Amino acid sequence: MIPIRLDGLTKYYGPHCGIDDLTLEARAGEVLGFLGPNGSGKTTTLRLLLGFLKPTSGEAKVLGLDALSQSVEIRKRVGYLPGDVSLYGDRTGHELVALSLAVRRMSDLRIANEVAESLDATMDRPMKKCSRGMRQKVAVVLALAHDPELLIMDEPASGLDPLAQRTLLGFLRAEAERGKTVFFSSHVLSEAEEICDRVAILREGRLIALDSIAGLRGRKYKNYTLAYAGAPPDLEGLDEVEILWQREQRMAFRARVDVNEILVRLSKSVIEDLTIEEPSLEDVFLDYYRRTPS
Repeated sequence: MIPIRLDGLTKYYGPHCGIDDLTLEARAGEVLGFLGPNGSGKTTTLRLLLGFLKPTSGEAKVLGLDALSQSVEIRKRVGYLPGDVSLYGDRTGHELVALSLAVRRMSDLRIANEVAESLDATMDRPMKKCSRGMRQKVAVVLALAHDPELLIMDEPASGLDPLAQRTLLGFLRAEAERGKTVFFSSHVLSEAEEICDRVAILREGRLIALDSIAGLRGRKYKNYTLAYAGAPPDLEGLDEVEILWQREQRMAFRARVDVNEILVRLSKSVIEDLTIEEPSLEDVFLDYYRRTPS
């Protein structure tokens, strides 16, 4: 069974596009990052998966169930963390967890206690007296307390302190290694780079890339930094080579051509030092946005 399958999923708000013809699958046991800036359609997609919105066209299947007509059954089996968390202000974290589990006819607090302890979440204070970061921690506990089959999380690390962010990302990675699927949206690229098996890049509601992080990097440019003696290397005539800077017998450039072509050119000069680096996910992301037409 494919945990998440989108086929031509489209949502318009009047004349405005939320998402357009979105087709992708999330595999069992993977962390799939859903990347894009605010307003790119990430939250719209996640709400469609849970049946909170009705699509304009296309369909979404979650755990083999139709996201619109079988949304109640889906929500029983999914751990969902919304991007705009709103919790009962007069209830403590302990009370909210007990209520959430009772709705599912469950009472085992083992997982909730484990997650709360890992995140150092304050569970005995009313939510209206908690900071935004602490409310986010409690919301994470609520999303995971019932040991869901699938995790759908909208900006899960938002508002968390760095230590809690690292703990949460590690927990999500561990859940995937247990065989669960984690589908989370983010505009913080380092989060995806740390734990994702694959990433989907969204631009103005349209999918512009879907691949592993290594695959995305492999199809893009490499960064070269070098020091030379005498005349600078001659890179004229090579396609898609961009000089980033050049001064004092040093230079940096990026290139999409095969590394062997670059080395042949460099071998004709006196190279004293050379570093070749893969681009960061942020570099790849920004490059897609530069090169992909709106």
